[in-house]
Amino acid sequence: MAGTVSKPIFVKDGQYLSLTAEAAITLGQFVKMGSAAGTCDVCGADELAIGVAVGGNRFSRTATDNTIAIGQKVTVCTRGIVNVYTDASAITVGGYVSTAAAGVAKAGAVTTLVTATAIALEANGSAASTIQVKLLRG
Repeated sequence: MAGTVSKPIFVKDGQYLSLTAEAAITLGQFVKMGSAAGTCDVCGADELAIGVAVGGNRFSRTATDNTIAIGQKVTVCTRGIVNVYTDASAITVGGYVSTAAAGVAKAGAVTTLVTATAIALEANGSAASTIQVKLLRG
């Protein structure tokens, strides 16, 4: 079975969820399920993420327009490889990643796949930046 432009073969059911933002969410932040059905919120430190915000209702396409407003739909990637924001902790290639405050990635203090959120595919050089990770949930 071949894929098409509108439905690539590598996209699996459940890979992306469309949820309503309970708070302002910046694309590239880890998100968790919200307090009501069909909603999501930004992860806090060491919370289990359902995925990473990758798209949503934005009113322009400028480089600074990457925040989804409260009550708007946000697309959340639940598995696969995504770009995430990091804090300044030293994240190494192949290292486990967990959630820090404000939904960003930090070097994981975890040692098992049971509690890890993602595996880093890039290093951040001990500076806040954007890196690619492989999500472990979903």
